[in-house]
Amino acid sequence: MVRTLNILFILAVVIGAATVYDLKLAATKSAERVADLKRQIEDERNAIRLLKAEWSVLNKPDRLQSLVERYNEYLQLDPLEVKQIVTPEEIPARPVMLEPIGGSGQMGGYAGNSTVIR
Repeated sequence: MVRTLNILFILAVVIGAATVYDLKLAATKSAERVADLKRQIEDERNAIRLLKAEWSVLNKPDRLQSLVERYNEYLQLDPLEVKQIVTPEEIPARPVMLEPIGGSGQMGGYAGNSTVIR
């Protein structure tokens, strides 16, 4: 009886040790995964900061003005006029291509008479 009880206790200790080791190994792998994800997040944030800095450099008004002056013959840009600025309600509805009844071609036109863009 005592010998059987000792064997059961030894088995319980071995199983407990194996379980604790497995939990430690899983926790270590999880911690490494979390550290790797944090590193990736920081790399992405750095890339976003770099792209924002590049964007602000590319959109400097003096740089854009020099590009317009350099390529003005090719682009043929005109200055913006105040009457060109409109609100969304003033923009006409987008034309919709409709299939005619009994035909295979498409008709161009405006669907409805509402000027609200959805």
